[in-house]
Amino acid sequence: MRTIKLIQKPKQPATRNRKKRVAAYARVSTVHERQEHSLESQVDHYRRLIQANPEWEYQGIYIDDGVSGTQISGRTQFQELITKCEQGMIDIVLTKSISRFARNTVDLLETVRRLKELNIDVRFEKENIETISSTGEFLLTVLASFAQEESRSTSENLRWGVRKRYEKGISLHHRVYGYRWTGKKLVIEPTTAKVVRKIFRDYLKGKSMKRIADELNNRSILHFGKPFNDVAIHTILHNERYIGDTLLQKTYCVDFMSQPRKKNRGEHPMYYVEDTHPPIIKREIFEAVSREIDRRRELGVYNMPKVSRRCFTGKIICEKCGNNYIRTYKTPTNANWRCKSNRRNGIKGCRSIGINEEQLKILSNFMLGIDEFDEQVFYKEVDHISGDGEGSYTFHFRDGRQINRFWPSREKAYKAAIDRRRKTNDNGAHAWQR
Repeated sequence: MRTIKLIQKPKQPATRNRKKRVAAYARVSTVHERQEHSLESQVDHYRRLIQANPEWEYQGIYIDDGVSGTQISGRTQFQELITKCEQGMIDIVLTKSISRFARNTVDLLETVRRLKELNIDVRFEKENIETISSTGEFLLTVLASFAQEESRSTSENLRWGVRKRYEKGISLHHRVYGYRWTGKKLVIEPTTAKVVRKIFRDYLKGKSMKRIADELNNRSILHFGKPFNDVAIHTILHNERYIGDTLLQKTYCVDFMSQPRKKNRGEHPMYYVEDTHPPIIKREIFEAVSREIDRRRELGVYNMPKVSRRCFTGKIICEKCGNNYIRTYKTPTNANWRCKSNRRNGIKGCRSIGINEEQLKILSNFMLGIDEFDEQVFYKEVDHISGDGEGSYTFHFRDGRQINRFWPSREKAYKAAIDRRRKTNDNGAHAWQR
């Protein structure tokens, strides 16, 4: 018969419960002195609160200063906090209110639910909500909607105030290379103003924007802390600020949830105010540069004899990032035109799609009403082409007309055709055979 013995282990002494690891999050959207003080108060409050609780372990305070709460992408400290939570380093997150955590209801709920799945509690002090509780998410959904609507109302009030300031000719404090703000006035900054004058002189001497940028970079001259490029030179040569005038409402924000601004192409009124500040460039020089820019644009790629010229070089502009399209090759005989930023950095640079050169010529024939592509006709009629990056192209004619046409890339069209062939109807016949 088998012998069975009962083994009893000695009781282990009761282990002390692990302290909850607690962090706090604070944010203000402007650098107004009152809010800066509020931010310091929040930091001091949460540091004392966490360290005073014997059951809590202090895990730091994450602060986003001068950042909007409508988007998560621009808040580096918020993203770092979430990363630490996902790594299992935090158990509780404290924050002042829902609007401090996020004003976008969708982002807020997605983040809170993700943390709740990790058994991490987010506590909102003002609303007295703990998301780990059974009723926490319901209350959060309702109050977050109010926070988002409050953000919308605030944004509309601010935009209304900005428009009223523009109507009175009052400018906002935007950075302008060559100037600095002293109170509410633009004052010439002597060192960088010399650089601006050199840029205008060099362009009138026949130098290209790229060459001017390269020469400045070779001398270690920076543009707001970064190297110069042809886009920066282009912006300076077109900026009316250098003759002492100000054009207001150059850009606008689509809605309060969209952080990137769009160029104002007539969607909103613009206001041109003369003699708002001291000029760096004489008007006759600025006008001469403007004429030279127009002259070079008329010549197109033939203005650059050392550059390998193609009929579309410098003519196609990406609406997503503002860069030109450049010519690339899949094979020696198969040329495509792609956004320069996409070509160099992939989808991290720009998500726009390219277009095959032969397809681009066919599209141009269609828009120009000709049977065979003619470079001279193209240059005479078309100022430039803008693409939205999704296959929609707008031809901007020299007479002021603008015509839009959706023209998918050959690769995209080929994939779509394959997908259609794979679909069958109820009788088994392929969709493309119907």
